[in-house]
Amino acid sequence: MDNGDTNRSRRTDPLREDPRAPNPREDEFGPEDNRAPDPPFADPPLPEPPIAESPVPELGVEDRAAQDPAVGQGMRRGGSKDSYTIGEVVERLRPEFPTLSVSKIRYLERRRLINLTRTRGGYRLFSGQDIELLKYILTLQDKEYLPLKVIKKRIEGGGGLMAGGGDSSGDLSRVLEDRTYTREELADTLETESRFVDELITVGVVGRTGELTQRDAEIARLALEMAKYSIQPRHLRGIMAAVDREAALFKQVVNPELRSRDDGRVAEAMNKARHLASVDSRLKELMMANVIDTFAP
Repeated sequence: MDNGDTNRSRRTDPLREDPRAPNPREDEFGPEDNRAPDPPFADPPLPEPPIAESPVPELGVEDRAAQDPAVGQGMRRGGSKDSYTIGEVVERLRPEFPTLSVSKIRYLERRRLINLTRTRGGYRLFSGQDIELLKYILTLQDKEYLPLKVIKKRIEGGGGLMAGGGDSSGDLSRVLEDRTYTREELADTLETESRFVDELITVGVVGRTGELTQRDAEIARLALEMAKYSIQPRHLRGIMAAVDREAALFKQVVNPELRSRDDGRVAEAMNKARHLASVDSRLKELMMANVIDTFAP
């Protein structure tokens, strides 16, 4: 092969590397000669310190709904409000109670005078009933100068129904009727052990509707008073059985009205049953007094 053939084969041989062809490593990483050297190993970044929670002002429902959708539920029903943030409550009640503050409401909640619901984000929400109960507490504290311990006992015992009277008393009555407890909350309210509440539930003295209501709280408070004299919840089983027998008797009296399916007649029957219960309670009180008088030698 002469020199011409040799040069021609070099130009047409695909296996020979062309110095002018692009380097695939340069396409991906840039020219090898111009690449910057790898940086030396650095220490891993330190974790950022936790940011302390600062006392920011309470946001309104509109602002906080963006952070936690549950907060805004009270404003998405045709513009009606059924829940309020703690900041809104302070702003609403401060004209009537100038010393009211967010920290004061939190303190009342820690003392278990009010039980507030919370969203998944931890925000406190007030219902209209919560606000009425808070107004009642503040009235007794700021205007009647009662200590919180006394106020708490009034609420637990329904004593506020007889204090002051008027519309505020009726509002409190509705609040107390709708209030419910867990077993732990009821035990804390009574300052006793959860086991005592469990025994009352087992005997059937409280929790017969599946919930622990304000009425159950008053029953439990009276049962706790009897326990001071060694009359334990198990001893109340006989009293509960007697109550069930008397209630069955009263139901027989009003059954015709109850079966009528007429709302007016059913309401009348319920009122008649409550009246019979009231008469029965007074009757047993007097009969018991007669029996106790025979105790003395």
